[in-house]
Amino acid sequence: MKKDNIVDFGQAEKNARKRDFEKDSEAREKTEELKKSLLEQLKELTGEEHFIGTSKDPFAGEPFNQTMHRNLDLLTQIDYLTQAEESFLFRTQAYLEFKSNVIICREDKFKKKRKNVEDDFELPKAATVSDIAEMIGKSRQKTSAIMNSLKDKEILLNPEGAGQTIENGRTVSPRTWIVNPYIMICAPRKNNVQLDKLTMRLFQHSLKNLKDQNGKKVSLPARFF
Repeated sequence: MKKDNIVDFGQAEKNARKRDFEKDSEAREKTEELKKSLLEQLKELTGEEHFIGTSKDPFAGEPFNQTMHRNLDLLTQIDYLTQAEESFLFRTQAYLEFKSNVIICREDKFKKKRKNVEDDFELPKAATVSDIAEMIGKSRQKTSAIMNSLKDKEILLNPEGAGQTIENGRTVSPRTWIVNPYIMICAPRKNNVQLDKLTMRLFQHSLKNLKDQNGKKVSLPARFF
C-alpha cells in the first residue's frame, strides 16, 4: 500500500510539472504573438521596422564564483582552515579562471575579450607564487607557506607542466595552481557541472580523509563529480 502511494505521488508530481510546463509554453506563445502584433502595428503607423529589446541585466557578463556552502560549513565546524588560509582563498577567488579554477594573473582575468577570439587567441597566464603574492598584497614567503599548507590539505593543487620557464632569474618547470572546486567553483552550474574535465579528474578523490577534532571521520556533504 505504501509503495503504491509513493508511485502515485511520483506520477502526480510529474503530471503537475507537465501542466506547469504547458502553461509556461502557452504564456510564452501569447507573449510572442502580442509582440508581433505590436510591431506590425508600429510598422503600419510609421512605415519603419521596429524591434523589441530588454534592459541589460547588470550582472550579465560579470564574473563570479560559487561557494559550496555546506562543504565550507563542514570545514569551519572541524576547524580545518586557519584564518590565514581563509583570507588567502577569499582574496584569490577573484582571479580564478572560468571553467578551470586555475589562479590566473589579474591582467588576464580582467582583460577585455576580443570579438574574434579564435583568430587571435592568447592563453591566460597561470599565476606564479610571486604573481599571487603581489595580487593579494602579501610577501612571497608568507604566500608560499600558506599555499603549501593548502596543498597539503588538498585545497590547492599545482601540477607540473611540460617545458621550462624563467622565474626570478631561475629556470623552473611551469606550475599551475588550481583551487579545489568542492570549495569554490568558477563555472556555470545550471543542469550539470560545466567544469573542465581535467580539473574534475584532479580533485575527484580529494578531501575523503577528513576528520573532526575528536578524530572521527567526516565526509563532504556535497560531491558533484
